[in-house]
Amino acid sequence: MQLYPYQQRVKDLILAGENVVLQAPTGAGKTRAALAPFIEGFFDRPDSTPRKCLYVTPMRVLANQFYAEYRELAARYQRLHGRQLDVRIQTGEQPEDRRFEGDLIFCTVDQFLSSYLMMPYSLPYRLANVNAGALAGAYLVFDEFHLFDPDAALPTILHVLKQLHGLAPFMLMTATFSSTMLQSLATLLQPAQVVTLAAAEIAAINTRGGQPARQRVWQVADQPLQAAAVLAHHQHASLVICNTVRRAREVYAELKQQAPPETEVLLLHSQFLPDDRRQIEAKLRSRLGVSAQRQQANLIVVATQVVEVGVDISVEVLHTELAPPASLIQRAGRCARYPGDTGTVIVYPVETYVPYAFKPDETLKHEMDATLAWLKERQGAVFDFDHEQELVNAVSAARDQNIIAGIQADRLNRRASIQGCLEGQRAGASRLLVRDVDSRLVLIHPDPDQLLASPYDAVGLNIPLYSLRSMGKDWLQRPTDAPWRVRRLDESDAGDQAESNRPLYRWVDVHDSKELAQSAIIVVHPALAGYSAHEGFSPETGNLPFISTLPPARPLIDRPRSSLYVETYAEHIQLVLDAFQELALPELRFVASALECAAGWSPGSVLRAAWLACLFHDVGKLSKGWQQWAHAYQQAIGQPVAKTVALAHTTFDFQNPTHRQAEQQVSRSTPRPRHAAEGALAVAQVLAGAFNISSEKELVQAILTAIARHHAPFVQDCQAFSLVPEAGNLIQNTLQFLPAEVTHSLNLNALWMNSHHHQQFDELLIKPTSRYGWIAYTLLARALRRADQRGTEMGAGQTLP
Repeated sequence: MQLYPYQQRVKDLILAGENVVLQAPTGAGKTRAALAPFIEGFFDRPDSTPRKCLYVTPMRVLANQFYAEYRELAARYQRLHGRQLDVRIQTGEQPEDRRFEGDLIFCTVDQFLSSYLMMPYSLPYRLANVNAGALAGAYLVFDEFHLFDPDAALPTILHVLKQLHGLAPFMLMTATFSSTMLQSLATLLQPAQVVTLAAAEIAAINTRGGQPARQRVWQVADQPLQAAAVLAHHQHASLVICNTVRRAREVYAELKQQAPPETEVLLLHSQFLPDDRRQIEAKLRSRLGVSAQRQQANLIVVATQVVEVGVDISVEVLHTELAPPASLIQRAGRCARYPGDTGTVIVYPVETYVPYAFKPDETLKHEMDATLAWLKERQGAVFDFDHEQELVNAVSAARDQNIIAGIQADRLNRRASIQGCLEGQRAGASRLLVRDVDSRLVLIHPDPDQLLASPYDAVGLNIPLYSLRSMGKDWLQRPTDAPWRVRRLDESDAGDQAESNRPLYRWVDVHDSKELAQSAIIVVHPALAGYSAHEGFSPETGNLPFISTLPPARPLIDRPRSSLYVETYAEHIQLVLDAFQELALPELRFVASALECAAGWSPGSVLRAAWLACLFHDVGKLSKGWQQWAHAYQQAIGQPVAKTVALAHTTFDFQNPTHRQAEQQVSRSTPRPRHAAEGALAVAQVLAGAFNISSEKELVQAILTAIARHHAPFVQDCQAFSLVPEAGNLIQNTLQFLPAEVTHSLNLNALWMNSHHHQQFDELLIKPTSRYGWIAYTLLARALRRADQRGTEMGAGQTLP
């Protein structure tokens, strides 16, 4: 299908490397406008356009819909072009791409920002620095930008875009920003082009196919939303949108009691398991979608903000609680959605303004009250896009000006907070994320130790932290005979001191609801909370059949619990370099060139840095202490290796008690030393001599940091070490695995053989204050950790001659 004129304008700008801020009405094809340039560039311009696109949405339901749509399209592209476009989704409820490895990834804003901040919700603490590098050089699309929290996510996203500016284009999209906000964003993100649609173009889109334009009549109710009002207006298809899950449950229960038997009532909110939620959404599309016989329906849907965007349905009557104007307009997009449709939107006053207005800041409360007053003055009016923009400009422009002013005034404090978070200081990091999706994974299980094999893979519900705190208070106070109430996952033993490649988890009892923010995963006893397929998570109802499980079908995150096999140093380095070339190098090519241009580094320097990071990453294992431990352990399990053989891995089967006992016994007499930071220090002078240190010092620091943190993401110190005498020769023998152009200027005589204590080690590491150096570190850390993991997996099953 031919692009609309505005979609063509957007495509031309993006392919020219321009950043775009797009405003277009709901249903006008913004998603296609955003993705058309990426798809064309992916297939037709592989060397000059980004290889990865992250499409960031404020809500999971949006990501779900776009993922389903574009995964189907990807199959057509593959047939047409003979190459695959790998389309994936990464949300709390569908964590299918935890490491952002796809080509086109639909994700929620919490997944995006937590990954950039090196506290990814989708991965354990020890893998905190794996995802950030996927964002650099990717084409970034932020959909429904007006829904991002202006106090948290919005300013953090703007910071991210400024940091990554110049590497790849980005696009912000909305239907409902004020003109003040649009121009302010374009100014903040200079250069960024604002694209809007003329009235004639909007009219042409709305009457496509020769059908009459849709019509929505807006009304305002005098009293808060009640089931009786919904039933009084119901004909064939009604949608009720509440502001909180609790309120939706209440209205749903009232309707179930009062509705006639022939009227079906469905509930949809954010606290359903993915399969159940998809079934409900599929039922809605079949009954109320573009091809459905909606006049034959007799259905009332009670929902929350999850249907504001992404659920492609149309109803005759929309009942909505009062919300900010941008949200009301989005909700109205589910009423009389298609050309030729007519419908009514009824807005109800509210008694509480949660989740929009939290004391002491009641700015949005005043805006919502002003919205209600504005609508009352136009009772019974038919609104088109111009009327909607009139509402937004009249009510939101002043707050938008204050938001931009506040972002500008707070930018230095926010930058400091972000930089602290990137260094592992997570306290207060939630202020950098979007408030209502700063969520925690909540599990339900009577014996949660059964989930410790890979707790991040367990089936559970993602609950916003502000809701979880009130639930936690109830769980901690409610009378129960359960042996425990609430626990949180503790990963403190899996931090910077652990280089064993084996995750360490335990559950810790929660005594105060404030403690819930300290962990990514919470488990509640099933006596206190439950789950049902029709009503979702039930925090006040226990003893239901559901308990959380580990999925048997997909590979688990904590793969290092599988077996490792003894491997020589040379074998491991060769496999890691092979894995780098196969897995990480294709992802790096575009962004490496862009970063070199932006930073003023020599052509090819970033890719060379990545090769060398992989080459040198385990030099620390050539210490006398590490080799002594490895050989002693192999001896203890009855599989000795000749002392002249330098090892990189030992044989270890997590399920084998002999191996676990031998590890503990050997470690008591011969403690296993750390190796990552120590290896970085050992090769520091070698790397300094291999680059133009006057102009590429930050790149060298980035390599050292990637090596130092390829197991522990925030390590700052270095232990004493002494390399084996033949370390230089062992490293020299691995140079044959590199491309010839990578090995020039490598002087292994500069290898640092001994270090008793290096107090200034952290000065060798790159800091987040170094813009391009930090970006290089995220790229190198990602490439190295992915290659190291894949190389280790490739080595499984190999035996020594």
